[in-house]
Amino acid sequence: MCGITGYVGFNDETLLRRMCQSIVHRGPDEDGYYVADGVGLAMRRLSIIDLDTGRQPVANEDGTVRVVFNGEIYNYESLTKELKSRGHQFATAGDTETIVHLYEEHGLDFAKHLRGMFAVALWDSKRRRLVLARDRIGEKPLYYYVHGQQLIFGSEPKTILQWLKKRSVNPQAVCQFLAAGYVPAPRTFFAGMNKLGPGEILTWEDGRAEVRRYWRRTRDERSDITFPEACDQLSDRLSESVRLCLKSDVEVGAFLSGGLDSSVMVALMREHEANVQTFAVGYEGLAAGFNELHYAKKVASDLGTTHHELILGPVSSIELLPKILWHYDEPHGEPTSVLVYLLSRFTREHVKVAVGGTGGDEIFYGYPRHAGIRMLQYYRLMPAWFRKGIVERIIARWPESTKGSRFAKRAKRFIGGSAHPPSEAYLGWVSLLGAETRASLVAGTMCEHVDDPAGDGFLRDLLCNDDNRGFMHKITDVDVGGYLPEYQLAYMDRMSMACGLEVRAPLCDYELVNFVTSLPAQYRIKGTRTKHIFKTVAKQWINKDIAERKKVGFDSPIGQWFKDELRSFVTGFLSEEHVARTGILNPQGVSRVVGDHLAGRRDYSLQLWSLIAIEAWHRMYIEDAITDGSEYSLSDLRGAGGKKQNSVPAVASALT
Repeated sequence: MCGITGYVGFNDETLLRRMCQSIVHRGPDEDGYYVADGVGLAMRRLSIIDLDTGRQPVANEDGTVRVVFNGEIYNYESLTKELKSRGHQFATAGDTETIVHLYEEHGLDFAKHLRGMFAVALWDSKRRRLVLARDRIGEKPLYYYVHGQQLIFGSEPKTILQWLKKRSVNPQAVCQFLAAGYVPAPRTFFAGMNKLGPGEILTWEDGRAEVRRYWRRTRDERSDITFPEACDQLSDRLSESVRLCLKSDVEVGAFLSGGLDSSVMVALMREHEANVQTFAVGYEGLAAGFNELHYAKKVASDLGTTHHELILGPVSSIELLPKILWHYDEPHGEPTSVLVYLLSRFTREHVKVAVGGTGGDEIFYGYPRHAGIRMLQYYRLMPAWFRKGIVERIIARWPESTKGSRFAKRAKRFIGGSAHPPSEAYLGWVSLLGAETRASLVAGTMCEHVDDPAGDGFLRDLLCNDDNRGFMHKITDVDVGGYLPEYQLAYMDRMSMACGLEVRAPLCDYELVNFVTSLPAQYRIKGTRTKHIFKTVAKQWINKDIAERKKVGFDSPIGQWFKDELRSFVTGFLSEEHVARTGILNPQGVSRVVGDHLAGRRDYSLQLWSLIAIEAWHRMYIEDAITDGSEYSLSDLRGAGGKKQNSVPAVASALT
């Protein structure tokens, strides 16, 4: 695990070292460089496998192929054995060297043989060719910028920003972010800067860059497998995926929330490891309503793990906002990023690697919105007078809570989609903001330079196309092809790597994903029972109460803090004067969202965090043009009051 960066088409070793130094957090153990005429490769290493000889860059036998690589190749041992049988000579015992020999053997098809999470940069000096490749599901990020016949790349945008002299906002990215809460590949918030999509490979040769897909998820639904057969195969595949993710020369721990996904991961780890350390985070005091610590503790006790808890005081963490943004380099709409960052920092004190449950909700239909599609069918069977005259009137008057309950907010979103076709209903449910609200939020100057002002065109292309597949399979395209890599995996990668912690996601193994998402939809969701097949097989490993527990979700009290201790920060930072000066958002539209939330008319917790993230990002990266945000503080942000607002959450206790 590490961070990678480099360039082709020019020479600047001093720049290369600055680029590499900017991602030292991703690999604090050592660095590595390869420099030749017209090319520079660099990496920061977090040593996990082959601690003694696994240094990068790694070369083939004659030094004509060099590679730097971020991630883990879980099938490297079998690949190494096969490559040695074909005459390839290995100088190391790690996973990185398999890549150069696979390239020698298979050319640009080398990535098809890799099973794991990875971002690869490979230089072929004979052909003067640079190859960039990203794993199939999108666990590891890779950014690039093409300028004439030059190309600059890196694991995070900050590497490219060491080179980029003039920065500007990509207006279409703003619209997409307000629609979905993320920006899909290849676009980023920086005009001209792109990111490689999951399952894509880029080749740079003769001064030209070309991107193509080397893998696509199976889109056809299987009709040749019974439910019992599917359960048996799923059990075997889950066990195999976890076993592969345990390959390491250092200890592997696990995040444990007490939910289905993480609990099954830990249970399977215990099948392969005698001792497992687990880690959970939660709040005390007034914020304790967002806790699931007691569930995590119960699972840890049942499975016999060495359990650690990080208990945070009931104090907001707004001071961490610049640090969080510095590790994203772009706006991100997930306020629990702060929790994941603090949990990762805490976990890193004990282990270098942790297993997580990311991906389960996306591949198994685990979100309330998935059940919502099925509930629509039943809801529409009710008499119109009952729906309109009673149910919808009651729900409309129900206040949206910011203290842990999501019932009113979800009920209103459900009813808002009840009169529409499934595609339009789901589009509304996955949107960060409603169409009218987000239209009122984008500054007019932004809309003048975009093809899709609504920002949801990429979602509509997936949900509303007229192919012959069932609608639930189109939903999977959105969840697994967009939300999972661009939102969930993105914030897990950034927050964990900010602390030098590698997080592995067995549920994102591409063979497992392919298998699960090809199953009949009714195997994954039965009526309104989400994760049907996963819950069925999970009971062989974990307690039934945990397997069947209602989904709560990893959450933060940020919405309540906005109303209380952060009220002055929100109103000041998002004042019409400051928003107008930035020029991305419409000041009046922002004021309406702020007012509705503070007055308790709507719960805009996630949305307000997202608007703050957009504004803070612009003020840091465009106005202040930072190239090193490691020491940037909240008081440095325009509109933040010029002084410390609140302290970082205090650790009340860390119980082992």
